[in-house]
Amino acid sequence: MDSLDGLRGFAVLIVVLSHTSNSGMFFVPILDLGGIGKSGVFLFFLLSSFLLTLILLQKGKEILSYSVMSHYWQRRFFRIYPLYTLYLLLAVMSTWFFATALGRSGVGIPFDLNWHGFLSHLFLLEGKDVTWSIAVEFKFYFLLPFLVLTIVFIRSYGYGATVLYFFLLMSLSQIISPQSESLTNDPRLSPYLPIFIVGVFLAVLQDGINRNGLNKIARETLRYSGFLGVFGVIIMTPLVFSLLGKRVPYNYFHKQFILYAICWSLILLSAVNVRGVIQRFFALPLLMYYGALSFSLYLFHPIFIMFVKDAGVNGYFGAWFVLLASTAAAYISFKVLEGPVSKYKMGESSLYNRT
Repeated sequence: MDSLDGLRGFAVLIVVLSHTSNSGMFFVPILDLGGIGKSGVFLFFLLSSFLLTLILLQKGKEILSYSVMSHYWQRRFFRIYPLYTLYLLLAVMSTWFFATALGRSGVGIPFDLNWHGFLSHLFLLEGKDVTWSIAVEFKFYFLLPFLVLTIVFIRSYGYGATVLYFFLLMSLSQIISPQSESLTNDPRLSPYLPIFIVGVFLAVLQDGINRNGLNKIARETLRYSGFLGVFGVIIMTPLVFSLLGKRVPYNYFHKQFILYAICWSLILLSAVNVRGVIQRFFALPLLMYYGALSFSLYLFHPIFIMFVKDAGVNGYFGAWFVLLASTAAAYISFKVLEGPVSKYKMGESSLYNRT
């Protein structure tokens, strides 16, 4: 599914474009894309739940078996923690260096962090800067196998029972943790559960499509609903929405988890199942390339934003420098560490393809 790699690449570029705009750096004059970064992160959440659920659904009632869980957790751990740990160590060591060698306390790269904060981040209790989303997503990994196991049993009672189950899950998520009450960069899982639940539901739909195919009416419905999703995502861009009425702040849509999940899900289903403009766009080699580098790029770009801001570099030049320098750093990180380590499986000498 090349378009899924492209979607992941598009998601990380949305985050970079937003964060550079937030810092007064624009790739094109007056193209202020501040505030759209959350949209990219929510797309990451949706893609993760969709892809992992598709894989686990193939295991049926054996989901919680030792072999399946061993493979699942090794892939998740080696995909995230080696690079994430080094990233946190960089923060700790740079904070110590700035404080002891330069006398500048409270400064670090990518952020200031002490050893207590290091352990809190490592155990997913905190999430400074962009790391909040890592805490959220990894917590979801613990929940997903049990959630999919219940779906395996419930969908044996038919489509209606499955839809009802997801409706109850969504309702329960809003009772427990309403999206309107979420905090900024909240590292808890509960506020973002609607996005993950929608991703799981999409995987169940896609599994049915893979088994039974699509008729012409369903395919055309997905085609045009994909454009509806694109329209929704564009309208929810603060710059565009402000042009339609009064100016809104960057964070105006940041708590619209369900609305974002619906818009991105329409785009995702169209990109995966319908040959057309949307699928071709997300299958572009450049987007697929950034899809491969997405995790490293997501972590490293704030460092270069800090550097450009401290150097007082021109906004337009600074934006392009951040993108190119972050891309180079992400490429090196992926080739040297992230790629090889994410394919490693304990107890086997061979490497296997990245999920």
